[in-house]
Amino acid sequence: MPAPARPHRRGFTLLEVMLAVGLLGVVGAGIVTFLGAFASGSDARARVSDPALEATLAVRRLGALAPDFRTVLAADKDQAVLWLSDRVPSRTVHLSELGCLRVDAARGELLLETVDDAALTADRSLETEFAARDNFLAAVASAREAGILRVRVLAEGLESAAFRAAESRHAVVLEVGAAGTTSGVVITPAHAEEPLR
Repeated sequence: MPAPARPHRRGFTLLEVMLAVGLLGVVGAGIVTFLGAFASGSDARARVSDPALEATLAVRRLGALAPDFRTVLAADKDQAVLWLSDRVPSRTVHLSELGCLRVDAARGELLLETVDDAALTADRSLETEFAARDNFLAAVASAREAGILRVRVLAEGLESAAFRAAESRHAVVLEVGAAGTTSGVVITPAHAEEPLR
């Protein structure tokens, strides 16, 4: 006589449930640890602890983006307009050759604004030639209002940043504040050049 068939188990044993809960706990703890480390890393990147280092890095980034920087044309506390290059070979300043270092105090960023090449290609009438006595701050403000500026971040996480006059008329001093200290760095071209007019 054959043995009676055993009914099939439907469900998990207590040991299997405990192992699954333990495994989920370990994976969950790993995810929480990762997210915590990621969040603290983001907070650390958003704060600058050494303003001298951040200011120096901003100048290096500017040098990489504008290696032919010629002179500072105008500056106030919040921005400095630079003659970045002589793209239109005339030794005079054109709109496409301007760059503006601007402090965005609300976001704690130092920005480099340049005229978007695509906007100039689409409308060649935007290209303007300036005289030395022209208001370069107003020209950049008009380009900003027209929405034809390209913006790049040179520094972020700044508690404060401002420009002040340098000893050389070709340069400007960027003062950066963070973690209760302030540091200044001179932004000057490698070979200063005045526009012809």
